Amino acid sequence: MSLQMYIIIPEKKNLLFIYSTHKTLSLSAVMINYLKMMNKAIVLSLLFLASFSAFSQNTAEKSKFGPRPDLKGDFSLSFGLNALQDNNVENFDTKVWGSNSFKIGYLYPVQLGNSHFSFHGGLNLAFEKYAFDNRYTLGYETDGETGVQTLVIDSIGSGIVGPNSAVTKSKFEANYLNLPVEFRWYLNKAKIDNGGFYIGAGANVGYLLDGKTKIKYVQNDEKKKIKREDKYELNQFRYGVHFKVGVGGFGAYFNYHLSELFNPGRGPQATETVPMTFGLSFNLF
Repeated sequence: MSLQMYIIIPEKKNLLFIYSTHKTLSLSAVMINYLKMMNKAIVLSLLFLASFSAFSQNTAEKSKFGPRPDLKGDFSLSFGLNALQDNNVENFDTKVWGSNSFKIGYLYPVQLGNSHFSFHGGLNLAFEKYAFDNRYTLGYETDGETGVQTLVIDSIGSGIVGPNSAVTKSKFEANYLNLPVEFRWYLNKAKIDNGGFYIGAGANVGYLLDGKTKIKYVQNDEKKKIKREDKYELNQFRYGVHFKVGVGGFGAYFNYHLSELFNPGRGPQATETVPMTFGLSFNLF
């Protein structure tokens, strides 16, 4: 059995490369992660450009949905796609669209003097999801002699979902309370906190609220699901940096965590994987 991949690389001339390989060969983990992130970046960039094109005529206002409340700052929703960097754990590959991030939060702006720069600080709630291949989930393996539990990537078998079952979805979730700070440069300083075009960079610190795994499956033609609440050795605190560009209440961002997803040395196969997210944000007012 063979697999063909077509990659078009735009240079001075369009070149078409055809790679053919047998099932026994595989792309390196680095290349797979790179291709996934490039696909996500392209899709989200197109979505942001479409949003900007549709609403660019409204940049004089913070939002097009009628008059905004008299509240300074940004109350916003953010949606992004998650990926795991430096993830070399077997059977821990995550799906592109099922691994996502949703945030709701508020940022308060302070203009720095009479400059084009502003400082923003606030608070947000983040709901992070990572979708497995349907055959796997997070679980624990107990040492028979010491009784010590080790976090592993567990195969979903009849011991979890019962006999005559077909798994349709498997994911784990982590919810955080975050404290973000951000510096922005506005093209027009008169438009600070008023729909102007800006470029921003900042940092955030997060506290893990809870975690859980979710498995959906079909057993004897009946749809069922299993939820298991556990923090699964997820890092209690996380911190990272982010970059953002926006205009008229819309933004696109990239978030890279500097802390490991799991407690150091306690994740599956002691992985040091770190999350990163490409996403879009929308100001409600």
